[in-house]
Amino acid sequence: DGKKETIDSLLDGKDSVTWSRSLSNEWGRLSHGNDHGVKGTETIDFIYKHQVPSENKVTYASYVCDYRPLKEEPYRVRITVGGDKLDYNDDAGSPAANLLETKIIINSTISDAHRGARFMCADIKDHFLATPMKNPEYMRVKYKYIPTDIRLRYNLDDKVTPDGYIYIKIQKRMPGLKQAAILAYQHLKNCLEPFGYEPIEGTVGLWHHKTRPTKFCLCVDDFGIKYWSKSDAEHLCNA
Repeated sequence: DGKKETIDSLLDGKDSVTWSRSLSNEWGRLSHGNDHGVKGTETIDFIYKHQVPSENKVTYASYVCDYRPLKEEPYRVRITVGGDKLDYNDDAGSPAANLLETKIIINSTISDAHRGARFMCADIKDHFLATPMKNPEYMRVKYKYIPTDIRLRYNLDDKVTPDGYIYIKIQKRMPGLKQAAILAYQHLKNCLEPFGYEPIEGTVGLWHHKTRPTKFCLCVDDFGIKYWSKSDAEHLCNA
């Protein structure tokens, strides 16, 4: 009927079983897995309300629902953090995608194709959910948004508050946190540096290898890569 769906309408609709399963997968992905075989990232822990430090603010969660027919999991629910309610006073800015630099690396690959240059794309799965934060954050969610299998797996009936909330400790990066982008960038930079990859001075998102001819344009955890041999491509992927 043209009305935008919400997490509530989807969980109450004709495909409620499908969307509940997707929501379970997301909670399992964020925590320590679920009963459907999703591998956890240990990004969050379900805690008691009294375990939240008194000096910490508690924020909310938002639910982003989408249908991606080409993905392995087409019905997708992603949980983001209400970063606007949290205090983060350090500089949260990070290098952003640059359209001009993207065009440069693609066009240079085309120009060098006759000499053997190739282009490929890659991304790091669950990159935002992979790195610990120095200082954890906290949020709460309504218990109705926790599927039954997650409730049972993590014994959440004992942790739900009288007003119907579950409290969560966020110990790794999540979308929505102000500091997520810069922490993701710093972590990736630290991981790639020992393998010889570094940002190109004077650019926003271009990187190169110190000795290999590989160059790539980086957007958070998405790579547009110009490479010259399978060995060079595998070296970056393995790094």
